[in-house]
Amino acid sequence: MTEQERQEIKRHPLSIFNVRPQWARPDDWKNRNRISAKLIPINYTSAFIYFKKMGMSWSSGLNHLIENKPEIQQIQKDLQNDA
Repeated sequence: MTEQERQEIKRHPLSIFNVRPQWARPDDWKNRNRISAKLIPINYTSAFIYFKKMGMSWSSGLNHLIENKPEIQQIQKDLQNDA
């Protein structure tokens, strides 16, 4: 990555998510929004029960939790204002 690319990312941090960089393989780029986590047993069980009660998949449930966390909501607002 060149210094110019680093500076561009600093100026527009979300722009890196719109266009696949040359160094990124197509499969890696396609899966860039996937996450993986190692949960402790009580967190896994609690999340599983909560998502099932709410009729949500793991993806929907995690998106719901993230979207409704006040600290993350503020970050999302800040990012939208910067975009």
